[in-house]
Amino acid sequence: MKIFPLSFFFSSEGEQNTMNNTDEEEISAMSSKAPDNTQEELSPDQSSLLDSIVTASKQDLNRKESDAAVVRSAQEEGHVNVVFPGTVTQDGCCRFVSEILKCILYQRQQLPMTYDQLVYSQKKRQASMQDQDVASRRPMQFADIEWRKSQQTLRELEEVLQQLEVLFSLSRVPRVLLLMGGSLILPKELYEINMEALVVAGGDQCLRASSCLRKLFHTLFVADLLSDSRPIRLMSTTILALAHRDCGVAWFRPKLQFKVPTRVKNHKIILSSDLSTHTEPRTEGSDWQDYVWFQTPVTIKGFSK
Repeated sequence: MKIFPLSFFFSSEGEQNTMNNTDEEEISAMSSKAPDNTQEELSPDQSSLLDSIVTASKQDLNRKESDAAVVRSAQEEGHVNVVFPGTVTQDGCCRFVSEILKCILYQRQQLPMTYDQLVYSQKKRQASMQDQDVASRRPMQFADIEWRKSQQTLRELEEVLQQLEVLFSLSRVPRVLLLMGGSLILPKELYEINMEALVVAGGDQCLRASSCLRKLFHTLFVADLLSDSRPIRLMSTTILALAHRDCGVAWFRPKLQFKVPTRVKNHKIILSSDLSTHTEPRTEGSDWQDYVWFQTPVTIKGFSK
């Protein structure tokens, strides 16, 4: 079951049908007004309007075909491909990973609400508790225990997000794994963020991270990669990142012998740059030979209300 709000990505299907019907009515009306006398042509305004309607119809058809291809890839291969029309920054790559991590934890029901809602709820609860008179506080209730669990999960998640920023500042990170439940050898669920085909650069020519994130989450919504009809239990999530062996990161633990699990389905989110829109060289696979896996020393424990 999808949890993404539809309005965030695009207009509702009813609105789209209304727009399509309007386009057809306008074309029909213009066709009926066209005289039988072939010597009389459409006015410039009518021609411009007709061209814009035809162009919009073609764009809508292309979008539907693209969405259908995304769904097929997700269902048949468990992969989602997102192609950005240009280069991205290293900070942008870090944001992609951070936002996907938050999204997966929420979509896979390891968080009872989105990350931003959770942060707001925690601050509100903490302020409320500080306003209470210490002498009038009751013994710890079940709600207090649950609140402390949520505090712990939020601290773990925030620490991971902060340390990911440090890692991305020290090295390219072409791949990130999210292992949920089970063990490193055989997790219950496995998600991979693959950025090997992203062209990373700097300067004003790079795409804005916000526009890339909109495209990314629109594609994830269409693909429905994170939905599962089976019951989901609370699990711990471990993150591994592929980075240069000499990057000097201190918090992550190197896992030199780690192999990506093959006995569980790997749900891949593959991010890449469109080669036709830029001339910057792309990193080749051979350049990743000096890269090793680094594991977070903490796991993010799921919790529910």
